[in-house]
Amino acid sequence: MASGMNQELFDNGRTALRAGDFKAAERDFRSVMDAIDEQNEHHSRVASYLGLAQVLNANPNGLLLCRDAASSEVLDGQVFLNLAAAEWHSNNRKRAIDALHRGGKIDTEHSQLKRAIQLADCRRRVVFGFLPRAHPLNRLVGRMLRSTPSALSVDTLLY
Repeated sequence: MASGMNQELFDNGRTALRAGDFKAAERDFRSVMDAIDEQNEHHSRVASYLGLAQVLNANPNGLLLCRDAASSEVLDGQVFLNLAAAEWHSNNRKRAIDALHRGGKIDTEHSQLKRAIQLADCRRRVVFGFLPRAHPLNRLVGRMLRSTPSALSVDTLLY
């Protein structure tokens, strides 16, 4: 990731993110972002990390930044993993799972993405087997049963 990007600052941002220091992560990713242009090969990745840090800092614009970064990405599964984490944190479960699947299609070798797909996409059996999965009664009861906190979190998705 050398091409015009401050790798040390980017790595510092990732370390801060993992440590839960979202303010420092956002500051570092913002500095990297300000120093590169949209044509930089790492623009989408940096934008996705900045957006995720913003979401974790309760800035709703971060989700838009993550979505925008993923909208034009065709190679980097990490962009979709970051989007999924941002969507999950924002309680957009279906969008998070969709992002994981989109990322999995373009980056088949991304081990953390594959693991996140397995964690997020385990569907339980329908409550009322004689009704279709999409039936309102199955959906309502399924949501009530799922209302216990999921073992899935931003940390389990990313690390």
